[in-house]
Amino acid sequence: MHDEVRLGVEVHAARLAAQRRRPEDVTALRAALDGRRAASDADDTAFVDADIALHAAVVAAARNPVLTALFAEFTPVLREALIDLLSLTGLRENHPGHGDETHTALVEAVTDGVPDVAASALRTDLEATLKLLRERS
Repeated sequence: MHDEVRLGVEVHAARLAAQRRRPEDVTALRAALDGRRAASDADDTAFVDADIALHAAVVAAARNPVLTALFAEFTPVLREALIDLLSLTGLRENHPGHGDETHTALVEAVTDGVPDVAASALRTDLEATLKLLRERS
């Protein structure tokens, strides 16, 4: 499952991002979070694209080209799986900005340079998604 891979790649990337972020990464992360929030009023596809953009900004802030390449490699499959998940679950019907709290915590932890909190915020988000996928299987 893509979320099992994401747990390995992205949680590690979040930890590194909190250690290695630069001012331009902080700017990109905040812009991506704003974009995700703005997409909460859009359809599922636009929301997923904005969500992935935020996760890509976290991975980029890790400043590890191997992690960046791994994330880019599975992004197309991830995108389709997330769109399908939202369609199947109707998750955003009652919560259009689903996951805003954990994504905000992630961006704040990376910005503040707190690796364990960044990793924990991302792990919480991914494990919730993984749980939804398992319940639908």
